[in-house]
Amino acid sequence: MLELKNISLSLDRDGEAHALLDDITFSIPAGHLLAIVGPSGCGKTTLMKTVAGLKHHDHGEIHWEGRNVEDEKDLHPSELGYVPQFSIAHDLLTVEECVASAVALRTRQPDEETAWALVETTLQQTGLTTLAERQVKVLSGGQRRRLGLALELVTNPTLLLCDEVTSGLDPKSEREITQLLHDLARSNPRRIVINVTHSLTNLSLFDTILVLHEGRVVYHGPPRALSHYFSVEQAEEIYPKLARRSSERWAESWGRHRDAYYATYGLAPKKDESRDKEKDKESSTGDLKAVGDREPDRIKLPSAATFPDEAEKEKEEEDEGDDWSKYKKRREKKQREEAREHVKSKKKDDDEGEEESAHPEVSEDHRLPGVIAQTRELLRRRWTIFWRDKTQLWLQLAMTLGFPLLVVIFGIEPIPQVRQLSVRQDTNMIANAKEQEAYNQSQLRAGSLVSGLILMQVVLVTLMASNNAAREIAGERDILERERLGGLRATSYVLSKVLFLGTFVLVQALWMGLFVEMVCSGIPGDLVVKLIMLVMASGAMTFVCLGISAIMRSPEKATILSIYLVGFQLPLSGALLALPNFIAPAVKPFIAAYWAWAGSLNSMKSTSFYDAVKVVINTGLEPWTLATFALGLHILVGLALTYAGTKNSQWD
Repeated sequence: MLELKNISLSLDRDGEAHALLDDITFSIPAGHLLAIVGPSGCGKTTLMKTVAGLKHHDHGEIHWEGRNVEDEKDLHPSELGYVPQFSIAHDLLTVEECVASAVALRTRQPDEETAWALVETTLQQTGLTTLAERQVKVLSGGQRRRLGLALELVTNPTLLLCDEVTSGLDPKSEREITQLLHDLARSNPRRIVINVTHSLTNLSLFDTILVLHEGRVVYHGPPRALSHYFSVEQAEEIYPKLARRSSERWAESWGRHRDAYYATYGLAPKKDESRDKEKDKESSTGDLKAVGDREPDRIKLPSAATFPDEAEKEKEEEDEGDDWSKYKKRREKKQREEAREHVKSKKKDDDEGEEESAHPEVSEDHRLPGVIAQTRELLRRRWTIFWRDKTQLWLQLAMTLGFPLLVVIFGIEPIPQVRQLSVRQDTNMIANAKEQEAYNQSQLRAGSLVSGLILMQVVLVTLMASNNAAREIAGERDILERERLGGLRATSYVLSKVLFLGTFVLVQALWMGLFVEMVCSGIPGDLVVKLIMLVMASGAMTFVCLGISAIMRSPEKATILSIYLVGFQLPLSGALLALPNFIAPAVKPFIAAYWAWAGSLNSMKSTSFYDAVKVVINTGLEPWTLATFALGLHILVGLALTYAGTKNSQWD
């Protein structure tokens, strides 16, 4: 059973507390399908996220199967399934791959055969078997909703929360999804399914309806009593009816009737059974008259004719008359019989399945996989998406191959050797002046070319790094949030990104350095040091931008900020124009391009080009060891931002 007791949640707006949820109290028995309905902005999604642990309530308690959720630090991922309204899978994966990935990330299976048996069972349960090979991007709205349910059902959750999963669907698809939710609630005697919806159609498929109005519960009971309680002809008339009275008055009225409804329909929590019997009797035999535009003071239970929608239940009510205690017992007996029939049917299906299929029995072990297992699956999935994304693939090839070509255009001619200044002074002053001028010119040409080639390599490497990482997390934030709720570890997620992007760091930086070195006939300096500087610069920019991507909610904002970061590398590096002395010490520690450029040039100390470079620059050149340390700090800061941004929930 799920019980909410006096749940309240407020939001601070302009210094004033604005109540999103106000004293929410209700309970739901096992094997139950509940619809949470109400006008827009009434708190439906907020209530759902509070139950899921995505929002923390200010007051009250949530109990699940007799234990306080707050004391247990939220539900275990295997107990909870949360289906959000937004897209929940990568467009380039197939339906089968999405479900298989969910199995790998959320369950521990003894072998691959058992894992695929669970995949096939889940696809069959949600009616997706015939769509297994289709990519997510071609699915209809209803099919995407089914996939969202399938991703949560791999752990067989006992509490399934669905947020607007029928919104925007055509009537046929809406009916099919609602029927699927109904079947899921019946397929597990312990399961509770809650669906948040704005629609008031197909309510007969739900066991009970919870109506919210401005953050308050104004009704919770069976759908057949809904129209009677609000004194309307059609359920669609309820929303206009709610607007005619304040939510406080509606909530007060429901507070007087709640105990009677709960006692009548078996919704009261177990602890309520110990209350005074006389008080219980008075509450359950009052007048359940329609509220409408009046506030009832007495409660009277309605006759069977009040609920003409369900023929079978109407007949039961006619047989029993107004003896609701007998009706309640009969209803409970029927539910027990249905549960037994379900168990027998399931056992029969399992026996038939063993004869017809070679698949092994699906494991019920839903412990979370380890860090390495989750990392391996995330990395496999990410590479699959990369190879299928032709636009991204061709862009990476164009940058990796094209940017080095752009560099060598400026260094395709051999780098001029620095002219040696004669130590012998000629008696001819004019000859000495000419020799000095030639020496200065050779230093200027050689120093400018060498410094420019190295700086261009560094800047282009950081530009590729920014492009690789800027959207990496922000672009799939919704999927990350859903998977984290399902038990995905932040450590596994960050590690998979490090391994994936690290491949591009090594390939692009090393290819840039080696290609330019070969075509330009050798740039002065230690080749190993220059390659290290390019790799470190690429890594620093990659993981700083990855951190930005993890912090920002929008991929567009993350991209813009990363582009700005790269744009400042060139002017603030001090390579073109020396920064003022009062600015340089404060700025240089944060400029990755400066450290990679300075470290590469410093490796030329043993050559004549070092003095030539010093002629054309007006800034100090840090040792490459110090540059490596500084860039390493950039990488660590970027990884820390990435981990913090991944751990921090950013649900809408």
